Amino acid sequence: MLYYKGRTDMDEMELVDVEDGRDKDWNLSVRNAFKLVSRTTDEVHLFCAKKQEDKARWLQACAEERQRVQEDQQMGMEIPENQKKLAMLNAQKAGQGKSKGYSGCPVAPPHQNLPPLHQRHVTVPTSVPQQQVFALAEPKRKPSLFWHTFHKLAPFRK
Repeated sequence: MLYYKGRTDMDEMELVDVEDGRDKDWNLSVRNAFKLVSRTTDEVHLFCAKKQEDKARWLQACAEERQRVQEDQQMGMEIPENQKKLAMLNAQKAGQGKSKGYSGCPVAPPHQNLPPLHQRHVTVPTSVPQQQVFALAEPKRKPSLFWHTFHKLAPFRK
């Protein structure tokens, strides 16, 4: 599953595949990267995936999304701006406050131990604002609670 947090108006952006190595715009060493470049402003977002397959999936997903938008425009489908804003607000509200854990036995969520920044394959100089660099990853699977349920069953205890 691919996911990202935040919203970007893709109508004004161009997707650029970045070759592995040194990026000429940011002077960074990158792997599995692509950029979103604004056609109207100087805004550039650099995305780095963990694997080449993940990068390919992101590029394919973006291409399919752009094709669906183009087909919708050709059919004459137009969504008013106020409906777009209302849909974004509803999507934000739906994601807040929901707990997906097992209600019988609360389990602390697993922590992601990220390696120090100097050990990752992308090094970002301090002159680049952190909000403009994104690291993409697939979500970690939650641990199975199968064996945890047996702990609560008294007949199986010694």
